[in-house]
Amino acid sequence: MTPVAVFVLGISGAFFTTSMQSSSKTSAPILGYIDNLDGGSPCDIAVNCKTEIGDLCRQFDDSGPQAKAMDSPTTCAQQVYRPD
Repeated sequence: MTPVAVFVLGISGAFFTTSMQSSSKTSAPILGYIDNLDGGSPCDIAVNCKTEIGDLCRQFDDSGPQAKAMDSPTTCAQQVYRPD
């Protein structure tokens, strides 16, 4: 009985390892910010973006002001990209 249990555990471990390696990798969501040009903070309007390189993150998908991620409490300069 013990050799059968070891065999079953070995096969199931192989399947789990294979499925974990083939899982899709998604980029982390991040908030981008747009300056509303009111003279205040450059990080005024929050927009959903991602960190994986692709099309630039903008307020209105393909058009509109470009969003930037916050790199300090008072500046938004980090490049972010449009989520899928």
